[in-house]
Amino acid sequence: MLLGALSNHEFPARILDAGAGCGVLGLMMAQRYPNAQITCIEVDEKAADECFKNVESSPFRERIKVIQGDLLAPLASEFDLIISNPPYYFTDNSSSQRNHIEKHSTSEDFTAWIRACYSLLSAHGTYWMIYPSNQAEIVAYCTRSSDFHESKRFILLNQNQQAVRIISAYSKQHTLLEESNIAIRNSDGTYSTEYLELTKEFHAKTPLR
Repeated sequence: MLLGALSNHEFPARILDAGAGCGVLGLMMAQRYPNAQITCIEVDEKAADECFKNVESSPFRERIKVIQGDLLAPLASEFDLIISNPPYYFTDNSSSQRNHIEKHSTSEDFTAWIRACYSLLSAHGTYWMIYPSNQAEIVAYCTRSSDFHESKRFILLNQNQQAVRIISAYSKQHTLLEESNIAIRNSDGTYSTEYLELTKEFHAKTPLR
């Protein structure tokens, strides 16, 4: 939910939820930007069907298009705002040759994903992505090699004040990086005041099946 709450762009006309899953982020964007047209693309047939049903049961169905397909296939539009939770993960253990090959192969797939997002982003658009904190190095390499420039970075902390996820914003323009921490939970495991404040607009308002 934090990705949807933090992702912003001034007056986006077209928004892409890349790897939409059940569609919650696309629905959040539709709620947040009432004049935007949203496209949700999801490669998994079952997840795409669930996304379509969630969109159809929402008050935003006239502004959200659901596509079951691969992000790497050409889309007709450019988007002012792209959000994603990429479906690529990497092993930390590179001690064996097999792990090294798997990591190399997966990073190539991830780079292709990032470059697809770059090509779909408008000249002054913003790409927002969430990823595990232990994959920050490879994410940085793949985004830089795709000519993206990171403008914002939110480090998400668990109840032990350990980094678990990172939400980053990227653009095609050179800019100074702004970085800050967000504690998701208190020491007792309850959601932090900061988290609840950031997401309050969306609690119990985004319909899901």
